[in-house]
Amino acid sequence: MISLLAVTFLLAANPSTVQAERLVKEGDKLLGSERFELALQAYREAIQLDPLMMMAHYGAGQAQMALKRYPEAITSFKDARVAFAARKAENLALHFDVERLRQDRIQTLRDKIRENQERLLPPGSPEERERDRRLQEWDVQLQSLMRDLNEVRETVEPPPGLALALGSAYFRSGQMKEAEEEYRTAIRLQPSLGEPRNNLAVVLFLTGRAAEAQQQVDLAEKSGFKVASGLKKDIESALSAASAKP
Repeated sequence: MISLLAVTFLLAANPSTVQAERLVKEGDKLLGSERFELALQAYREAIQLDPLMMMAHYGAGQAQMALKRYPEAITSFKDARVAFAARKAENLALHFDVERLRQDRIQTLRDKIRENQERLLPPGSPEERERDRRLQEWDVQLQSLMRDLNEVRETVEPPPGLALALGSAYFRSGQMKEAEEEYRTAIRLQPSLGEPRNNLAVVLFLTGRAAEAQQQVDLAEKSGFKVASGLKKDIESALSAASAKP
């Protein structure tokens, strides 16, 4: 019987995917050594080999951010999100195929068990003992398949770091509304992260919402993130000025 693990392994062993993964690792090294153009080239080559490799698009976005090509970075980060969703859909289709095979196997085992239980064999005979051994073996297989079928599978969403990166690209491009939406998405995906709360506080302050910005600063610091003293002072000054108004 084919398993989901086996099929996933076969997909992962695709030569184009393997080469794309190598190029992403190469791009990561180049990015770390601040050779941004070469890193971007490596990521783009990886995308050519595997358009649904999220990390290749993400890496391209990071390189473009370092090169201050913010509109291009926005496109790359959005492409990373699209690639994630497409790969997820592809894997879901594969999952349904495997589940269909599993259902067929379950029905086959049930039919075998029922047919053999109905067989009339001499009590205590070798044939009866062999039949009972097989019934026990088939029942173990059936129970295992049923557990796999009934296990809970959580919905997987893109990593919060992608929303954080896209928010920063929007911010650098002066698109505050879009930046705020992405920072809030990152917070929703992982509320314990301090960086998106800090960045959201900046957006809120710059758009005239100092009280909300203060709330995000407090939550960011509570998570262990070190908020710049300048930002805290600016927010305090804005709050003081607002309270002093008649």
